[in-house]
Amino acid sequence: MAVYNEGFAPSGDASRTNSIMNFAGAGLSLALMLGVGIWGYQLIMRDVSGIPVVRAMEGEMRVLPDNPGGAVAAHTGLSVNEVAAIGEAGGPEDRLVLAPTTAGLAQEDLDAQPIAEAADPRAAADLAQSEADAVVAEILEAASQITAQTPPQTEQIVTISADVPGVARSLRPILRPAALRSTPAATTNSEVAVNSASFTAGTNLVQLGAFPSPELAATQWALIEGQFDTLLSGKERVIQVSDQSSGTWYRLRASGFEDRAEARRFCAALTAEGADCIAVVVN
Repeated sequence: MAVYNEGFAPSGDASRTNSIMNFAGAGLSLALMLGVGIWGYQLIMRDVSGIPVVRAMEGEMRVLPDNPGGAVAAHTGLSVNEVAAIGEAGGPEDRLVLAPTTAGLAQEDLDAQPIAEAADPRAAADLAQSEADAVVAEILEAASQITAQTPPQTEQIVTISADVPGVARSLRPILRPAALRSTPAATTNSEVAVNSASFTAGTNLVQLGAFPSPELAATQWALIEGQFDTLLSGKERVIQVSDQSSGTWYRLRASGFEDRAEARRFCAALTAEGADCIAVVVN
């Protein structure tokens, strides 16, 4: 039996090359690790034991100021500052200077007219009272003269003879029959006219309310007319019947407006006073 193993066994040159490459890679890794360690150690030692180097700036390091003492404030040297800083007032000053004089009035201000002295109000009141007393005295004197010149009038009592009929015994007035005792308001209410005439389309009206009877509508018109007589001048009362599902209503309206703007202004004036008003246009 024949055994074929040719081509499967490694050659000696290939194994030697692989070993060299492995050792070279291991050496490079160790060298890199050693280099990084040495470089880091040198950095640490330089920061700890090294001498820092500062670069000098150009120009002079110190410059003498123009005013070494500084600017003097206006309140420097006042005693109030010493009281706040020390707690007590300082000693007297070595040098005292008078304050400058204030500016006086100009010549045009000095030439003003003198002010008149105010009058005593008590003297004026006494003068007015004395004048009033004099007028009252004159009126009383004139009245006394008129009374003295007028002769006294004696009241003359007219005596009526007892023979005149109806004098000895005066009959009591007969009471009015109960059937005729009706108030004028009832007669007026029964005569309230309902406007049945139709207005042309586009007529401007204002509605002041709707009432179940024409009498109530007329009463409301009288109240509004008494309260706003100036606004209702030139306006006519209109009471129209409106048949609705809830019943018959009488609409109180006013006519006499030229356009819708006038009707709206009228309603605005009434609404401002607390009255109900709606501007309507007849369709």
